[in-house]
Amino acid sequence: MKRNVSLVAGLLLAACGGGTGSSGTTTEATTTTAGAFVTTTAATTTTAATTTTSAATTTQVTTTTTEPAAPAMVMSDDGVVTIDWDALQGGAVFVPPAGDSDPFFHVHTLPAEDGFFFSVEAYTVYGPQWTGQLGDFAIDCSTGGTGICVHFDPDGPGPILDLGADFAVTGDVTILQADAEGFVAEFSNVEFSDGTTIPGPFTVTG
Repeated sequence: MKRNVSLVAGLLLAACGGGTGSSGTTTEATTTTAGAFVTTTAATTTTAATTTTSAATTTQVTTTTTEPAAPAMVMSDDGVVTIDWDALQGGAVFVPPAGDSDPFFHVHTLPAEDGFFFSVEAYTVYGPQWTGQLGDFAIDCSTGGTGICVHFDPDGPGPILDLGADFAVTGDVTILQADAEGFVAEFSNVEFSDGTTIPGPFTVTG
Protein backbone atom coordinates (compact mmCIF):
# COMPACT_ATOMS: atom_id res chain seq x y z
CA MET A 1 0.00 0.00 0.00
CA LYS A 2 2.79 2.42 0.78
CA ARG A 3 4.28 1.70 -2.63
CA ASN A 4 1.05 2.60 -4.34
CA VAL A 5 0.80 5.88 -2.40
CA SER A 6 4.33 6.76 -3.33
CA LEU A 7 3.65 6.01 -6.96
CA VAL A 8 0.57 8.25 -6.95
CA ALA A 9 2.51 11.03 -5.28
CA GLY A 10 5.23 10.75 -7.88
CA LEU A 11 2.76 10.90 -10.69
CA LEU A 12 1.03 13.92 -9.17
CA LEU A 13 4.38 15.65 -8.69
CA ALA A 14 5.29 15.03 -12.33
CA ALA A 15 1.94 16.35 -13.48
CA CYS A 16 2.17 19.59 -11.45
CA GLY A 17 5.83 20.23 -12.25
CA GLY A 18 6.62 23.60 -13.99
CA GLY A 19 7.61 23.78 -17.62
CA THR A 20 7.95 26.35 -20.41
CA GLY A 21 5.73 25.80 -23.41
CA SER A 22 6.67 26.80 -26.93
CA SER A 23 5.29 30.07 -28.33
CA GLY A 24 1.82 29.58 -29.70
CA THR A 25 1.49 25.98 -28.29
CA THR A 26 -1.53 24.85 -26.27
CA THR A 27 -1.60 21.44 -24.53
CA GLU A 28 -5.09 20.29 -23.66
CA ALA A 29 -5.77 18.71 -20.25
CA THR A 30 -5.93 14.93 -20.32
CA THR A 31 -7.25 12.52 -17.71
CA THR A 32 -6.25 8.87 -17.62
CA THR A 33 -7.99 6.35 -15.40
CA ALA A 34 -6.23 3.05 -14.84
CA GLY A 35 -7.74 1.05 -12.05
CA ALA A 36 -7.44 2.96 -8.81
CA PHE A 37 -4.82 5.40 -10.13
CA VAL A 38 -5.84 8.77 -11.68
CA THR A 39 -3.32 10.88 -13.54
CA THR A 40 -4.22 14.48 -14.45
CA THR A 41 -2.18 16.63 -16.76
CA ALA A 42 -3.00 20.36 -16.48
CA ALA A 43 -3.51 22.40 -19.62
CA THR A 44 -0.65 24.69 -20.46
CA THR A 45 -1.23 27.75 -22.66
CA THR A 46 1.46 29.98 -24.05
CA THR A 47 0.57 33.28 -25.79
CA ALA A 48 2.99 34.65 -28.34
CA ALA A 49 3.70 38.38 -28.21
CA THR A 50 2.32 40.34 -31.20
CA THR A 51 4.22 43.30 -32.67
CA THR A 52 2.36 45.84 -34.88
CA THR A 53 4.30 48.23 -37.12
CA SER A 54 2.42 51.27 -38.47
CA ALA A 55 3.03 52.10 -42.10
CA ALA A 56 4.91 55.40 -42.64
CA THR A 57 2.87 58.17 -44.34
CA THR A 58 4.53 60.52 -46.84
CA THR A 59 2.79 63.74 -47.89
CA GLN A 60 3.84 65.26 -51.21
CA VAL A 61 3.46 69.04 -51.52
CA THR A 62 2.46 70.29 -54.95
CA THR A 63 3.48 73.82 -55.89
CA THR A 64 1.42 75.68 -58.47
CA THR A 65 3.11 78.45 -60.44
CA THR A 66 0.91 81.08 -62.05
CA GLU A 67 2.30 82.58 -65.22
CA PRO A 68 2.01 86.39 -65.43
CA ALA A 69 -0.81 87.60 -67.64
CA ALA A 70 0.13 88.62 -71.16
CA PRO A 71 0.06 92.41 -71.64
CA ALA A 72 -2.97 93.83 -73.42
CA MET A 73 -0.74 96.03 -75.60
CA VAL A 74 2.55 95.16 -77.31
CA MET A 75 4.50 97.63 -79.43
CA SER A 76 7.27 96.40 -81.72
CA ASP A 77 10.43 98.34 -82.53
CA ASP A 78 9.02 99.35 -85.91
CA GLY A 79 5.94 100.95 -84.37
CA VAL A 80 3.43 98.19 -85.06
CA VAL A 81 1.04 97.82 -82.14
CA THR A 82 -1.09 94.86 -81.11
CA ILE A 83 -3.98 95.44 -78.69
CA ASP A 84 -5.99 92.71 -77.02
CA TRP A 85 -8.93 94.50 -75.42
CA ASP A 86 -10.05 91.33 -73.63
CA ALA A 87 -6.69 91.12 -71.83
CA LEU A 88 -7.05 94.48 -70.05
CA GLN A 89 -6.23 94.14 -66.36
CA GLY A 90 -8.07 97.29 -65.35
CA GLY A 91 -11.03 97.04 -67.70
CA ALA A 92 -12.26 100.11 -69.53
CA VAL A 93 -14.07 103.32 -68.70
CA PHE A 94 -17.33 103.91 -70.57
CA VAL A 95 -19.20 107.19 -70.59
CA PRO A 96 -22.32 107.57 -72.78
CA PRO A 97 -23.20 110.93 -74.36
CA ALA A 98 -24.15 113.58 -71.83
CA GLY A 99 -26.42 116.57 -72.31
CA ASP A 100 -23.87 119.13 -73.50
CA SER A 101 -23.80 120.79 -76.91
CA ASP A 102 -21.54 118.17 -78.49
CA PRO A 103 -22.12 114.84 -76.72
CA PHE A 104 -19.93 111.84 -77.51
CA PHE A 105 -19.41 108.22 -76.55
CA HIS A 106 -16.15 107.89 -74.63
CA VAL A 107 -14.31 104.61 -73.99
CA HIS A 108 -10.73 104.38 -72.74
CA THR A 109 -8.26 102.16 -70.91
CA LEU A 110 -6.77 102.82 -67.48
CA PRO A 111 -3.03 103.62 -67.77
CA ALA A 112 -2.43 102.96 -64.07
CA GLU A 113 -3.56 99.37 -64.56
CA ASP A 114 -2.41 98.49 -68.09
CA GLY A 115 0.35 101.02 -68.75
CA PHE A 116 -1.11 102.56 -71.91
CA PHE A 117 -3.94 104.87 -72.90
CA PHE A 118 -6.21 104.10 -75.83
CA SER A 119 -9.25 106.28 -76.16
CA VAL A 120 -12.22 106.46 -78.51
CA GLU A 121 -14.32 109.61 -78.74
CA ALA A 122 -17.33 109.26 -81.01
CA TYR A 123 -19.13 112.58 -81.35
CA THR A 124 -22.82 112.31 -82.14
CA VAL A 125 -23.18 115.93 -83.26
CA TYR A 126 -19.69 116.84 -84.48
CA GLY A 127 -19.52 113.99 -86.98
CA PRO A 128 -21.52 114.90 -90.09
CA GLN A 129 -20.96 111.36 -91.41
CA TRP A 130 -21.88 109.59 -88.20
CA THR A 131 -24.71 110.53 -85.86
CA GLY A 132 -24.85 107.46 -83.63
CA GLN A 133 -25.94 104.80 -86.12
CA LEU A 134 -24.37 101.36 -86.48
CA GLY A 135 -22.27 100.27 -89.44
CA ASP A 136 -18.90 100.84 -91.13
CA PHE A 137 -17.24 104.25 -90.92
CA ALA A 138 -13.84 105.95 -91.25
CA ILE A 139 -11.84 107.18 -88.28
CA ASP A 140 -11.67 110.87 -89.05
CA CYS A 141 -11.48 113.57 -86.39
CA SER A 142 -10.75 116.39 -88.84
CA THR A 143 -13.15 119.19 -89.62
CA GLY A 144 -15.84 117.71 -91.82
CA GLY A 145 -14.87 114.16 -90.81
CA THR A 146 -16.98 111.53 -89.15
CA GLY A 147 -16.37 112.77 -85.63
CA ILE A 148 -14.91 109.40 -84.63
CA CYS A 149 -11.60 110.20 -82.95
CA VAL A 150 -8.83 107.98 -81.54
CA HIS A 151 -6.15 108.89 -79.01
CA PHE A 152 -3.20 106.65 -78.14
CA ASP A 153 -0.45 107.09 -75.55
CA PRO A 154 1.62 103.88 -75.58
CA ASP A 155 3.34 104.47 -72.23
CA GLY A 156 0.54 106.13 -70.30
CA PRO A 157 2.18 108.50 -67.81
CA GLY A 158 5.58 108.07 -69.49
CA PRO A 159 7.43 110.57 -71.71
CA ILE A 160 5.67 109.57 -74.97
CA LEU A 161 2.81 111.96 -75.70
CA ASP A 162 -0.62 111.26 -77.14
CA LEU A 163 -0.05 110.17 -80.75
CA GLY A 164 -3.57 111.23 -81.71
CA ALA A 165 -3.38 114.76 -80.31
CA ASP A 166 -3.07 116.22 -83.83
CA PHE A 167 -6.43 114.62 -84.84
CA ALA A 168 -4.76 113.17 -87.92
CA VAL A 169 -5.55 109.52 -87.16
CA THR A 170 -6.97 107.39 -89.95
CA GLY A 171 -8.44 103.91 -90.07
CA ASP A 172 -11.65 101.93 -90.18
CA VAL A 173 -14.26 101.17 -87.58
CA THR A 174 -17.35 98.98 -87.53
CA ILE A 175 -19.73 100.14 -84.81
CA LEU A 176 -21.75 97.25 -83.39
CA GLN A 177 -23.37 98.97 -80.40
CA ALA A 178 -23.78 102.60 -79.40
CA ASP A 179 -26.37 103.30 -76.75
CA ALA A 180 -26.75 104.08 -73.07
CA GLU A 181 -25.85 100.48 -72.16
CA GLY A 182 -22.51 100.37 -73.95
CA PHE A 183 -20.28 100.97 -76.95
CA VAL A 184 -18.81 98.12 -79.00
CA ALA A 185 -16.74 98.70 -82.13
CA GLU A 186 -14.13 96.84 -84.15
CA PHE A 187 -11.12 98.89 -85.23
CA SER A 188 -8.61 98.10 -87.98
CA ASN A 189 -5.86 99.80 -90.00
CA VAL A 190 -5.44 102.52 -87.37
CA GLU A 191 -2.53 104.79 -88.31
CA PHE A 192 -1.06 107.85 -86.61
CA SER A 193 0.86 110.71 -88.20
CA ASP A 194 4.21 109.54 -86.74
CA GLY A 195 3.89 106.21 -88.57
CA THR A 196 2.72 104.12 -85.60
CA THR A 197 0.10 101.63 -86.71
CA ILE A 198 -2.42 99.33 -85.03
CA PRO A 199 -3.39 96.94 -87.83
CA GLY A 200 -5.98 95.03 -85.83
CA PRO A 201 -8.67 94.15 -86.07
CA PHE A 202 -9.37 94.50 -82.36
CA THR A 203 -12.63 95.13 -80.55
CA VAL A 204 -13.19 97.99 -78.14
CA THR A 205 -15.89 97.29 -75.56
CA GLY A 206 -17.24 99.86 -73.15
